[in-house]
Amino acid sequence: MPSVRFPFTFLGAMALGIGLFVVVYLAGHRSLDPVSQALAGATALACFGFGAYVVIRRARRGPEH
Repeated sequence: MPSVRFPFTFLGAMALGIGLFVVVYLAGHRSLDPVSQALAGATALACFGFGAYVVIRRARRGPEH
């Protein structure tokens, strides 16, 4: 029977990928206004936080939790 946790693990990995994309985008677009940079930075931090939580929780508790 497939694990129910897979979609959540996938979402965590996607959140890490989106966070990385936002950081790379910000590095290439330094001419954005400060408010846009702050919002994008906050988005990247939120993505990294959620993604790390989900992936680390999965790694520590295993596929069935």
